[in-house]
Amino acid sequence: MLDRRPLEIFLAIAEERSFVRAADRLGIAQPVVSRQLQRLEGSLGARLFHRGSRSKVTLTRAGELFHDEARDALAGLLRAEQLGRNVARGATGPLRIGYVFSGAMTALLSDMVRGLRAAFPDLEIEPRLIETPAQLRELAEGRIDVAIVRPRPSWPRGAAVLARHHEPMLLGLGTTHPLARHDSIAIGDLVPECFLTPQFDVEDELAETVRRLLRKVGGRPRIRATGDFITAAALAAAGEGVILAPASLAHLVIDGLTFRPISGHAERLELAVVGRPELPAAQREAIIAALSASRTDCRV
Repeated sequence: MLDRRPLEIFLAIAEERSFVRAADRLGIAQPVVSRQLQRLEGSLGARLFHRGSRSKVTLTRAGELFHDEARDALAGLLRAEQLGRNVARGATGPLRIGYVFSGAMTALLSDMVRGLRAAFPDLEIEPRLIETPAQLRELAEGRIDVAIVRPRPSWPRGAAVLARHHEPMLLGLGTTHPLARHDSIAIGDLVPECFLTPQFDVEDELAETVRRLLRKVGGRPRIRATGDFITAAALAAAGEGVILAPASLAHLVIDGLTFRPISGHAERLELAVVGRPELPAAQREAIIAALSASRTDCRV
């Protein structure tokens, strides 16, 4: 098996036509050059140079044939070494990021990608819109590297929370809904409403937040799972119910949908940015730095 150093020495001698100049170029002693070349020739079973004198050497026929292969082999080794270093420090990819819809609306995703791109210009970044339960499964199985999710009581083994984002909640409802006439909505007025929620796999923070909201006035909420925020918002615009949504969702423009604050309700929704155990330290640091400087209400 060929090593990098003998190839570098062979190519230096071939280009300099001198053992002495090759040693000077590589910054090593001339005897080391001679010994390394002898070992290389021994492993190949062929002489690579005519040694007329130490000041003037020429390639043998075998050396000429070996030259191009040695140059290509060394270039391949150098590329492999660089790739290995890039992988170790997170400079190459792909980096797979899962996110819930709110992760895009809050600018968490864009701020993270912007920070990663500044730190690693050649990094391949692959964002995917995935609901929280599926993200946590893929994080545990190593199929995504970073997750932007709704909080859970526990995380996959070894996963680390890199940042938490908090934002107020608003009520989303159709523009023709009677409550839309008010600048803010009283909690008691929400008791008869059907709340549309985006969760479909498991009971989530958002559904529990609706329950806590209505427990304040003794109400028993009607909750209808829709699968995602876009569907929930569209149904609310159509008059099928109302949505309790993070304030960032108000950036979404859907005809017939409007948002109002809820009087006396200061509870906030949370997103967590979670990294898998094997996430390179440099990528982890770049994400934390980006979110620390984020325009969003983010805590790291």
